[in-house]
Amino acid sequence: MSAPLLSPQDGAGEPPQAGAAAPAAGPGAPPPGGAGAPSQEESAATAMFYRMSAERLRARCLLGGLALALSALVPYEVAYGHGIFVWSVLPELAPAAQIAALAPAIAGLWLLFLGARTQRRAGLLIERPTSRAIAVLAAFVAVNVAVWLGRRSSAWDMLPLPDSLITRPAPFLAVFAFTAAGVVLRFHARARRSGGALLVASVAAALVFYLWPSRGELPAQTIARAAVLVATLPDVRFQLGYGMVLLFVLGPLAIALLGLDYVRRVPRREHPGLAIAAVWAMPGLMLLFVYRAFLAGGWGVEAATVAFFALLLAAVVAVLASAIEVLVLGVTVPDAELDPGPPGMAGARPIVAASAAATAVAVLLGALLVLGRPAPKGVDWALGAPTAAWDKVFGELLPSWERARITRDALARGAQGTGAEAQVLTRARSRELLAAARAQPDGEDFPAALAALASQVDDLELSGRAFGRLVADVNDAARRAGLAYYLDASVNLGVSAEGATRRFYTTPYRVKEVRAFRVGDDRFATLLVEPMTPERRVHLGFSRDKDPFALVIGSEVRAYAERIGQEGETCHAAAGGAAGPHAGALSRCDAALARLREHLGAALERAVLSGTERHELQHQIDGPHLPLPPAVTELLAGYSDDAQDRVGRELSAYLAEMTAGDAPPQLTLVHLFPFGVVARGGAEHRVATLLLETLSGKKLRLGAREVDPEAYARAFEEQVSRGDDALREAARRGYREHFGADLQEPVRE
Repeated sequence: MSAPLLSPQDGAGEPPQAGAAAPAAGPGAPPPGGAGAPSQEESAATAMFYRMSAERLRARCLLGGLALALSALVPYEVAYGHGIFVWSVLPELAPAAQIAALAPAIAGLWLLFLGARTQRRAGLLIERPTSRAIAVLAAFVAVNVAVWLGRRSSAWDMLPLPDSLITRPAPFLAVFAFTAAGVVLRFHARARRSGGALLVASVAAALVFYLWPSRGELPAQTIARAAVLVATLPDVRFQLGYGMVLLFVLGPLAIALLGLDYVRRVPRREHPGLAIAAVWAMPGLMLLFVYRAFLAGGWGVEAATVAFFALLLAAVVAVLASAIEVLVLGVTVPDAELDPGPPGMAGARPIVAASAAATAVAVLLGALLVLGRPAPKGVDWALGAPTAAWDKVFGELLPSWERARITRDALARGAQGTGAEAQVLTRARSRELLAAARAQPDGEDFPAALAALASQVDDLELSGRAFGRLVADVNDAARRAGLAYYLDASVNLGVSAEGATRRFYTTPYRVKEVRAFRVGDDRFATLLVEPMTPERRVHLGFSRDKDPFALVIGSEVRAYAERIGQEGETCHAAAGGAAGPHAGALSRCDAALARLREHLGAALERAVLSGTERHELQHQIDGPHLPLPPAVTELLAGYSDDAQDRVGRELSAYLAEMTAGDAPPQLTLVHLFPFGVVARGGAEHRVATLLLETLSGKKLRLGAREVDPEAYARAFEEQVSRGDDALREAARRGYREHFGADLQEPVRE
């Protein structure tokens, strides 16, 4: 017959109240708190508690595993009210990002496996409860490792992981799991010390969550600013809405601090209210948001996703708390007191399970580090001379095939018939293109790579990553053959009533020059190119993290230099002609532009080229993991991560552009001035404001974001009048101020 739970007077419950006489300790009796030899009743109660916790862990493995496994059915992203599911974008991702996207579902299947049992065995593979707890915790460590490294890998690719997957879950979950487990363990005499340590660890996890810098700012600073915003909102409805969000963010701190109350006292029940709140409080708040959306008639895929993640959060915290309970008991209480059950039911010892778990996580970490490495930058390309025949292949036949293919693709995806005529035309254009490429004696294996692209791009299920690989193979073949041509690949990912859609585009360029640079031990490169199709470009150059080089578009550089070099050209034109109330401020920019024209003369185009190249090269040097400056976080508080990242990266590139040797830094200030004084949003507007504030050391905004035109114009006039060397040094100091490191200077090879 099972031993009954001990009453408080037996030492497993609440200690004597203040003022009450403590029971006399007989010879050999253990001192309060469980030190010394345990009593028979205490050992029996601990063993029973261990068995109950072990059974609870097994049951929660089944429920939590089911919830995690079903997470694969939740939309990977939500765009325009439509869900994009993981199986539709999985081929788009790099291998490390694929593992990260599937990691929660894989962990769910593992938990289901851990929770399963038979009539003869307590587990299919792991029978000892302590070893099962170690396996559970190792699974969650592996998921966090996979998500973190997968995020870093996917940032280099065409499709990053969604925000819902890449936020830091470890300290957030640890707060609730430590609190739930610690409070329960405090009820039992033999585990009180460990329970108190877990409650203190919960506070430490909360401090990590709030004080560890994230995206250039302490989360606590963001929360404090949000609290001020809630208090100053003009409408009580907005205050209630944002107050709920603030309450959700402060939930971990509240739970952790409430747990401290049990560090020096014993709960009256094995599962007090705080243990239940640690599991269900945050999911309950999330469900309140869902209920509010439902009442407002906004039930849809977003609300359904939030509801599922609320239940998933509860399931994950519950299984983590149970695993911690079982592990603490298995480690702190001698095995002799924990009845392992019938012979053959003990399974692998905890030391064996821990070693296997550590090895598995280490192997996963190593594999993801290898799979997630970005491609090396820089390229060796011995350019041959362009020919009329190859010009026809890239400038005429390839665009003709591309137009026919896109038309045929749109008909097929839009269910507008079979598109038979468009398909016949596409195949005819493809044969013509390949025949012309194969007829050239200097193509080497280029026609074969082009044929692979032409044959596989018609597949409606082709992934964006596969398309990028096919185009990269074409470019590699062109490089090996010395052909002075380049195809730029782009993927347009959209959502329609039929689901996620992808449109694949290639833009041909003639490569005029390849310039190699070295920054420390790393190599980088820029390609000076000319477009071979008449479509107008809107950028002087561009850089993609997945590519080993940046592109500078010669035709756009010339057009821009010609426009600003014309006598009488004004900054009003750069502002779209909409000077309006800012005419006085823009006139100061006009004067600076006139001085630059007079100073540079015929060298204006070379200066624009030099500045553009340095700008795009800095994007290659920074990569996707550039630290976010605190000034950007403060200026764009509440904006999406993508918007903040773009401003941070553009700020870095424009500061680097100001240090280009063949371009006066005043050219960058003139270029950005209209964006700062006329525009009311966008990355260039934010960068123009931050850059001028950095150089002048003055705040040029009336409030959080509104620019004071007169103060902005005065600061511009002061800075644009400085000497070239002084401005370049100021830009380097500004870079160090924002990014915490010296600006690296590329050396031309």
